[in-house]
Amino acid sequence: MARAKDVFAHFMVQNSYSYSQAEWETEISKAKETGIDGFALNWIPPYCQSPNLSWQMDRIADAFAAAEELGFKLFHSFDMAYYPGGPGCSGTGWTAELIADQLNTNKDSSAMYKWNGAILVSTYAGTNYGNDLFRGVKDQARSRGFEVSIAPALTDFAQDAQRIAPDQCARNLINQFPEIDGFFNWQAWPLDVPSNLTAQADVEFKEALKSTGRTGPYIMAVAPWQFKDLGGDSWVQNSDTLFKYRWEDAIDTVNPDIIEILTWNDYAESSYIADLPPKSEDGPGSVQLFDQGNYVYGMSHAAWRTMTSYYIQWYKTGSRPTVTSDHAVLWYRPYPKSAQSSSGNGSSSVRNSAGPQDAVFIWALVSKPSTISTSVGANYGILFDVHEASVPTMYRVDFPRDFVVDIHPMTAVLRDGTTVQAADGKTPITKNPTWTNMNAAVVGAGPLVLTFGSSSGTRRAIPWTA
Repeated sequence: MARAKDVFAHFMVQNSYSYSQAEWETEISKAKETGIDGFALNWIPPYCQSPNLSWQMDRIADAFAAAEELGFKLFHSFDMAYYPGGPGCSGTGWTAELIADQLNTNKDSSAMYKWNGAILVSTYAGTNYGNDLFRGVKDQARSRGFEVSIAPALTDFAQDAQRIAPDQCARNLINQFPEIDGFFNWQAWPLDVPSNLTAQADVEFKEALKSTGRTGPYIMAVAPWQFKDLGGDSWVQNSDTLFKYRWEDAIDTVNPDIIEILTWNDYAESSYIADLPPKSEDGPGSVQLFDQGNYVYGMSHAAWRTMTSYYIQWYKTGSRPTVTSDHAVLWYRPYPKSAQSSSGNGSSSVRNSAGPQDAVFIWALVSKPSTISTSVGANYGILFDVHEASVPTMYRVDFPRDFVVDIHPMTAVLRDGTTVQAADGKTPITKNPTWTNMNAAVVGAGPLVLTFGSSSGTRRAIPWTA
């Protein structure tokens, strides 16, 4: 029988080259503390490039070993943006045999995630491979003695649903891909528009699966941010309040079978919630980010796991959890939109750069009515009252109109004349950036992981570290 209400985080296996099983255990432990049930393992066809990427198979083996030890789940998300003759793939892409062989390797693992008794298979992209590949995967799996449930992220349909009628996109998906059992809507942020994303496409895709009798899961993506600088192409999407409203749309409007967080560790797209890798880019746990490290290092997103913890509990139980700890999560970009960096593309070359607001955003969640105090340079000691406990509240404090010295935003939870929790941003807001950077720096006041009242169970809190 299907287990609904599970939460996975998309994990980029490409960023695990230096991992041993110990690094996998560390990542899994942090995800579990947050309430995440498993990782969706995104990996590139191993023989698509030269030198080949067969090392990914060894890292996946270590991931399964670690997950088995820690009671964590995994499923494969085959990266089908790489296909023969396409960008970055001069060799062999995915084949039904290769996919089935890899699934067969871990089919009996306690860590392998199954949907209605079938191994869940997902993708990133896949339209270029066509429906025949999915039919072939099913045939190859059956020949090896197991069943699969295929819920791909066919991104062409997800993006089209932001531009044209989403109900028509959902019908097109079902008609063109009769072999899929479920669907993963990858589009978790607005697509090149200065407005918030609605959940209408999710509603239509979910209903299309149900109305046509598909037995696979509907997977909804939730993301905290989106900025990428590829040198020749650079973009940002409207992410100022994305993480809060996308989670709440998932819970209140869509109620998907699975929520997938985009992502755990896609540093290059600024959409991570994992701890930052070592800046040395060498040694255990390191990631080679090259120029992209200029907009990642120093930009911690770990405090977004505090928000994740709350929303996961709400999603799984169906009601707002009672919290017994106090939190304020603050995030901001490191310079005003008008500032021009001396290296990188420069803000004016970033697609959609006019959209994000020059402001600090604060998400507060408290155990008792409190006051949140935030200072952003000359905008000092801005107070906001949170009247209701266990209900998240958001507000913003704008960057000062003019400032000379760098600014370190600060926030605090105040109650009965006492500072209960406080934190300041170590990454400054500057008018003289050295690199194009529309990533977010995220700061947490309070424990990194929430504690809940007895009605929702209790999760251990761990100390906040920057």
